[in-house]
Parts: sequence; C-alpha cells; structure tokens
Amino acid sequence: MPRLPEFIQSFFSRAKNSVGRFFRLAGEKTAGLRAELKKKLDTLFILFPVDRRVVLTVVIGVPVILVLVLAGISMTTKDTAPVKPAAPPVNRDANRRIPSEDLFIPDEPDFVPGVLLEREKREQWSVEDAMPWWQDPLKDGDQEWRDQIEKTVDVIMENVQ
Repeated sequence: MPRLPEFIQSFFSRAKNSVGRFFRLAGEKTAGLRAELKKKLDTLFILFPVDRRVVLTVVIGVPVILVLVLAGISMTTKDTAPVKPAAPPVNRDANRRIPSEDLFIPDEPDFVPGVLLEREKREQWSVEDAMPWWQDPLKDGDQEWRDQIEKTVDVIMENVQ
C-alpha cells in the first residue's frame, strides 16, 4: 500500500489528466458547432449592423430590467389601507314601535318557595337559643386540646432563630 502523500499526489495528477482530456474532447466536438453558430451570427450582423456587445447587453439586460420592474410594481401595489367593514343593512322600519313583551323576559312562575331575605338582629342570645350551635370543647377532657396547643407552640418555636 502506498504512503498517503504519494497516494494523494497520484490521485490529483490522474484527476488533472482526466479533466484536461475531457475539455480537449469537448473542444474538438464543439468546434464545428461553434464555427456554424459564428457564421449565422455574422450573417445576422451583416443584415443588421450592430455591435455584438450591444446585442449581448440587450439580451441579458432586458429580462433583468423586466424582472426588477415587475418586482417593484408588485411591492407597491400591496393594499395597505385597512379593510372597511361592510355597512350594516338599512332598517327601513326604524320608526316602528317594538312591543315591550319583545324586550323584557317574563316573570318566573310562582313555584319557587318564599325566601326570608333578612331577619332582625338579636341583641342578646339566651342559653336555649345558643344550645343547638354550641359544642363544648372540654366535653371529652382538656388533655387533647393541651397536646394540640403544645405541638403548635413547639412548631412556632422551632422556626424562631
């Protein structure tokens, strides 16, 4: 196996020879076509005496200018005005009176039970009035409450620095 630099050198020299051979063959094949095209162009330029550079400029320049003009027109014709909404339909009967039954929801039927919206505020409660809502916290003893209070105090004191 050849060393890497020799391999690279031989690869590039073979590639150079192949490319040169391709262009040489292409030149031989197209020489006749080029000569024929040159004759036709010369005939055309004899009929119309114009410099070749002018023809080349026109052939290349006109499409480029045409594309630029079309691009400019398309950019300037974009409608930037806001779209106006369609006008509401004209109501020819605007002066006509609308019956009140069409404007207001009818009353609810009377199947809803009556509601006591407010009652007099009591100044004093008797023991009998308060008994249904009273629960004695010490009914089962006070030890449960004391334990809960001690836990809460311990948690608060642990957070104090």
